Amino acid sequence: MTERALRRTMVLALTWLGGAAGHEAGDYLVQRDADAQSKQHRGPRGRRALFSHVASYAATQLVAKLAVCRAAGTDVPLRALVYGELAEAVLHGVIDDGRPLRRFAAATGKTGFHDLNTGGVCGRALMDQAAHKALQLPIGAIVTALAATRREVAR
Repeated sequence: MTERALRRTMVLALTWLGGAAGHEAGDYLVQRDADAQSKQHRGPRGRRALFSHVASYAATQLVAKLAVCRAAGTDVPLRALVYGELAEAVLHGVIDDGRPLRRFAAATGKTGFHDLNTGGVCGRALMDQAAHKALQLPIGAIVTALAATRREVAR
């Protein structure tokens, strides 16, 4: 394995780990209740709530990624972290909007599970989290790793 490939792997792993920690904190601990209640409403109120949540979420994730990279003694260019975080913020907003997830559920025959909300099980919330963890987090880590290992990354 080349030194560049090893560095890319390290940045990928660290930012994925930091992203996962930041995701849990940003989606559950930092998100304002008002934003959680309103972010899927249509109109200005819903857009403001979604933007507010995505902004606080992205900031939380960025702090978590910086902390993990610093703890590992790995210098990842801020520009690379920001690129990855922007990719994640956009994806997070799309997922939390709710409509694309509902269309996915309809297209794949999963509307019954999506709409399930009984016995402590909320199918929509589980699908939302699966989309964040299976799509958004890895894409953010990949964007960061690629940006961090470009030939002449400005620091």
